[in-house]
Amino acid sequence: MKTWARIMLLVMIPVLLSGCMDRIDLEDATLALMTGVDLNEKNELLFYISSPVFSHEAKKKSEQFGIRADTMRGARIEYDRLVTALTVAGKIQVLVFSKKLLQHPDWFRLMDVVFRDARFSVNARIVVFDGRVVDLFNFQPKDKPRLALHLTKLIDTANYRNLTVKTRAQELHRQMYEKGMTPSITEIKKDKAVMIMGTALLSKAGLYRELIDARETILMQILLHEKQGEISLTLPLPEHEPHDPIIKDDVSFYVKGVKKKVKTEYKDGAFHFDVQLKMKIGVSERMFPFNMNKDYKKLEKMIEEELRKDYEQLIAKCQKKELDPFGFGLYARAYAYQDWKKVEGDWTKAFAKATVKISPDVSIKGNGVIK
Repeated sequence: MKTWARIMLLVMIPVLLSGCMDRIDLEDATLALMTGVDLNEKNELLFYISSPVFSHEAKKKSEQFGIRADTMRGARIEYDRLVTALTVAGKIQVLVFSKKLLQHPDWFRLMDVVFRDARFSVNARIVVFDGRVVDLFNFQPKDKPRLALHLTKLIDTANYRNLTVKTRAQELHRQMYEKGMTPSITEIKKDKAVMIMGTALLSKAGLYRELIDARETILMQILLHEKQGEISLTLPLPEHEPHDPIIKDDVSFYVKGVKKKVKTEYKDGAFHFDVQLKMKIGVSERMFPFNMNKDYKKLEKMIEEELRKDYEQLIAKCQKKELDPFGFGLYARAYAYQDWKKVEGDWTKAFAKATVKISPDVSIKGNGVIK
């Protein structure tokens, strides 16, 4: 009886296991690795996909399709009329939106299917493209892998260097509904090659407002994450008069560690943020003669002053556009809740009137392998 019971158990286990009723063979699927949305001259929505080609007979590594539709789900129906296999959206790596589309109200509603359909990839990187999306999808460089894979690696590498953010679909959803900050996504442009332009800053409603370049993105990333990936900065030191029109008196350094402390208070009808940034750095390049053994403290003060000026300009730039990509609203909610409740419905206007003081405290912990 024990033997028969074991046999029956072994038979029942495979029957009770969940199967793959909707399994699709690879050759029967069109894996959309990248999708894009744009507007034409008539303000009609244009949708694009790029998918790899697995056929040995095909000469191209990937195929691109563009159609006109009203929604992403409606676009899939049109794709299935063109492609040789079923369109699958679960492997999308990059979601590209044109800059023109992001200047249109309510564009974010187009992403409803991304969050409603469990089979859709919420890990896709969100990108704004400065130009016509069709030009990007038709770009097939011979010395690069498939465009979708190339863009994915390009964004990830730039984010590791903190030259841009890496906002996935799920993170964008959080930023759109988070009252204490405004969204930020990667911005790219195509000339002879695809380039990372920096970070696109969006309004609370998701409208395109401003581009901050790679250097400004590094400063923003330091405020957001304290230390993420590799941080390298180059600063001009105006106290040194340039001796040559080509060789500038710049200093470059790696940020080895950052500690951030934010003091938040509400007084005189406005929020006040006092940010103390303790930074450990290692000098990686110095384009002017300097006695580091004797005057390294002086160099620290010079770097601190330049960082303070850069932060002042960046904060003022964002406040002018009523943007808070730094998440200062999160500190206001945490440490001045009663005053935050009065402005939470329109935090960006309150932030535009806030006083933000950034005080870098630089400590040089390395000078390279030469004096």
